Amino acid sequence: MPTDETTLTLALVLTAGGAVIASGLITGLVQLVKQLGNVINGKERIVAFVLSAVLVVIAYAAGVGEGTLTVTPPSLFAAFLAWYGIARLSMANYADVTKEPNSLTGSSLK
Repeated sequence: MPTDETTLTLALVLTAGGAVIASGLITGLVQLVKQLGNVINGKERIVAFVLSAVLVVIAYAAGVGEGTLTVTPPSLFAAFLAWYGIARLSMANYADVTKEPNSLTGSSLK
């Protein structure tokens, strides 16, 4: 399978745009699951961390499966950084959407 901008790869997720898009996707998924009932009430941040990890693992596995990525310490570190960045952005997006006190749009900022 040829790799281009439409293929989910770790390299795409590692870009600034890819991280922003992934965090928005995860924030939307968390909100969607919340609307289904009291499934994750109070655990939104944990769910965002887990979904971020799942996304990065899928991208990493796809790269290894295609042969475009090898399992090395630098590539594992890159995957960790991708997970961390996406998880933090997802949590920040969620805080802004829900207007939590410490968010960018919350009441504690003056």
